[in-house]
Amino acid sequence: MSVILVDARSDSLTVSWPAAAAAAAEQENVKYRLEYKSGDDSTTTEAENDGFTLLSDKLSQPQARKRNLTPGTEYFFRVQAVVDGDDNDTWITHSEPFSCLTADQESQSLEAPKVSHPGLNQNLHISWNSSSSAADATSKYELQMRENQGGTEWKTIAPSLSGREVKKKNLTSTLGYQFRVRLSEKDAASAPFFFSPPSEAVVARGLSAGIQRFFGSLGNNGTLLRNGQKEPVPLADALGGKEFVLLYASAHWCPPCRQFTPMLANWYKSASNRTLGGGRAAEIVFLSCDHDEDGFRGYFQSSHPWMAVDYEDDAREQLLAAIRVQGIPRLVVLSGKTGRILVDNAAVDNLWISINGGPWNNNNKARRRSSPLTVEELLADVAVHATS
Repeated sequence: MSVILVDARSDSLTVSWPAAAAAAAEQENVKYRLEYKSGDDSTTTEAENDGFTLLSDKLSQPQARKRNLTPGTEYFFRVQAVVDGDDNDTWITHSEPFSCLTADQESQSLEAPKVSHPGLNQNLHISWNSSSSAADATSKYELQMRENQGGTEWKTIAPSLSGREVKKKNLTSTLGYQFRVRLSEKDAASAPFFFSPPSEAVVARGLSAGIQRFFGSLGNNGTLLRNGQKEPVPLADALGGKEFVLLYASAHWCPPCRQFTPMLANWYKSASNRTLGGGRAAEIVFLSCDHDEDGFRGYFQSSHPWMAVDYEDDAREQLLAAIRVQGIPRLVVLSGKTGRILVDNAAVDNLWISINGGPWNNNNKARRRSSPLTVEELLADVAVHATS
């Protein structure tokens, strides 16, 4: 158990250490005393020596950044937990000094990677620029990752990447992850390159509790059908990480549905629904209003490039009831983060017919549109509701 180096710049060092073990009720009363000293003294070999200067004794998190340091200078740090004002006699230290970069070293390091949500379950998309003067068309990159938890070391996840973007999956920590990158050494004789600053800590999105509740009628091990795939898809893999989940009530016997479905499919497959990582920001789930399973199968396979609830699954009718479908086509937009309904019906209102095949009555005229909903209008509706 030791203090670890999270980041080194020419004028600052960021360090982290394991969080103090304390009962949950006492965690808010835990503070940390952090001290530091220069390691330039030739007699200094260990952090336990005297001469430390107090940086802070009121830190609430097991990480801190010390600024206004001297470029190229070595430093030691030590930290002590304070619970309810009582000092712990044990100091957490490190055996080797941490060194600030020189100005020249810092100028050759890359910028911090950018981390985004690719619309996939428990995935993150990491990208970076070749901003270093030492980078060229043949450069390769080393990528490291660390969980945003006190005292967690950096780990190399890709030692020699030729591209400047990558997706990382199976990221389950609720504390988030940081990433950093550097140019790979071209040969054993090459001088080492230095890592970029770390990215912001980002938590990968999984299946939100709100979406899980909304689809609770599917059961604990619920699955959805994916067009073109034989095996059903677990709900988490189908909807985890999505910004939006769209429930589409439709049927093959409905002429307005047959008119609207190709419009929706074009938007679904377009770049407008793509994230930086290549995934989809929104997933659509088809809730069939067909009269029989054969009608559902034919319509789903020929016209719906997304997910569906199995026609024979009781959850289909329960979901139709949950969104109170009285007419089709009906397109309900849910927040992928909360499961809250953002748009009650994003389908073109002037195409709507009742679930029983009859037209709207006079009470519904206020909901009609004068023209079909465009892709841009759909996205604008979603964006407005998502921020309201």
